[in-house]
Amino acid sequence: MRHVPRQNPVFPVLLTVLSTVAAAALAGCGGKGTTPEGRDVLPAASEARGTAVLQVSQSPPQTGYRAQVAPIFEAKCNFCHHPENAVQVDLTRPFDPKLGVVKRPNTWTRSEKKILVVPGNPEASALILKVERTDLAPKIDGDPMPWNIPRLTERQLADLRRWIADGAQKDELYRGTIARIFGDGVSLGSRGGKCSYCHYSGADFGPDLTDPFHPERGLSLPSAYGDPRVVPGNPDASLLYIKVAALEMPEGLGKPMPLHFERLDPTELKILREWIARGAPED
Repeated sequence: MRHVPRQNPVFPVLLTVLSTVAAAALAGCGGKGTTPEGRDVLPAASEARGTAVLQVSQSPPQTGYRAQVAPIFEAKCNFCHHPENAVQVDLTRPFDPKLGVVKRPNTWTRSEKKILVVPGNPEASALILKVERTDLAPKIDGDPMPWNIPRLTERQLADLRRWIADGAQKDELYRGTIARIFGDGVSLGSRGGKCSYCHYSGADFGPDLTDPFHPERGLSLPSAYGDPRVVPGNPDASLLYIKVAALEMPEGLGKPMPLHFERLDPTELKILREWIARGAPED
């Protein structure tokens, strides 16, 4: 077995879900699988089947830092707010506890907004005040931002607000948790995870869980059963989650997974479910 290095994944805008004869077969099989929580796995999968084209996300459940927010800072802020800037607010490293913006006190001490970015609360964040308002009192809140270039667009403001409302995260959900569950395709356990021992690049069957965002072999393609492997925002309609959570599978949907390794533990199941519920982001 040979592991092929990851390519740069591009999660497709559209997830094609094919309707197949498996729908008819399952409708008459009468079998129902259950998850450890006692949920019926068949109705959710059946509901997802029959959708010709699924919109992955026009307004994502969560705004990712790398995908949406970092480009805003790069385009509108970093020319002034770089590592050597005099005001010691560095938006090339927004999570830095000494120079960043997340949870840092506002240097304009007379302002009503005492913290630059309050995770979960855009209205309390001085950053939002500075980029949204144009009528600031210079001696209380300083000047509106950015200086000498066009203001943020409505889309940029919405993304920035959503990122803060979602907790101003570093985008570690997939790389820090899901990737470890899936594995690297080299070995079982540890960095090998619980999936990629079989689901690796070049395997005879898909998906490739060492590169789940690959448009040709990743999770975007429908399964052999006609069900979408992942429905962003809906774990209960996602075959991936159904197969790892179910104690038994309905006839025609194969076996529970992983096949050659211990089942996902409750913490791993919760993490996987949360990731799909948040839109299955690469961030």
